[in-house]
Amino acid sequence: LKAIWPATETHIKKHTAQPRVIVRETPEAYEKVVMPYLESFPPERLEWVYNILEGKKEADRVLYKDDDEELGFVLIPDLKWDQTSMSALYLQVIVRTRTIRSLRDLDPSHLPLLRHIRDKVYKTAFHRFGVEHGKLRLFVHYQPSYYHFHVHVVHIEHEAMAGMTVGQAHLLDTLISLLELSPSPPEKSILARMTFTYAIGVEHDLYKGRSGKKGEEGKADEPALIGLAAMQNT
Repeated sequence: LKAIWPATETHIKKHTAQPRVIVRETPEAYEKVVMPYLESFPPERLEWVYNILEGKKEADRVLYKDDDEELGFVLIPDLKWDQTSMSALYLQVIVRTRTIRSLRDLDPSHLPLLRHIRDKVYKTAFHRFGVEHGKLRLFVHYQPSYYHFHVHVVHIEHEAMAGMTVGQAHLLDTLISLLELSPSPPEKSILARMTFTYAIGVEHDLYKGRSGKKGEEGKADEPALIGLAAMQNT
């Protein structure tokens, strides 16, 4: 039994049984489909994230926090973890900067942030729980369930592998390595120029071409967008 709180409409669609398909998201598909989708979200969609970062919510659960505007982040236990079984350890890093929506936005200027996250997570997990860094898997989802950059921290022996499948989970170390090979701004990073292949539910707004805004009751989300389904043959 899985409980998710707060559960957005995106979470509900993500965890509802539905057919899934493999899509190839080219840089062009990102610009024509994903970007308009992200830009359609109202600011309040991420209010729960900002409440955690500002200490208005979940303050008693914070394991580590750094208030620096560029390097800062909050480390909290994921609600999927009962905080007793170390082999089921599941933490989440939420960065303070609001300029990174997903791994597509990462460039070499973010290397200090990513290395800082890796270092502090390793130290905190060991000091708080006695878990060595060789037992931890740090990864980023694409597509993520919400578009404010966050990192999943999971024990290597964790049994729930659904969120760690090929195409969806990208190891933090791999992202760091790719950014180390990327050109500096204003040139686009490797992550911005890559084609990503992943599975997506056929009811996902990105696939069907709906915006992130809710339409009037009883109507489809507005405005209609070109979806990833339509981009697969272009």
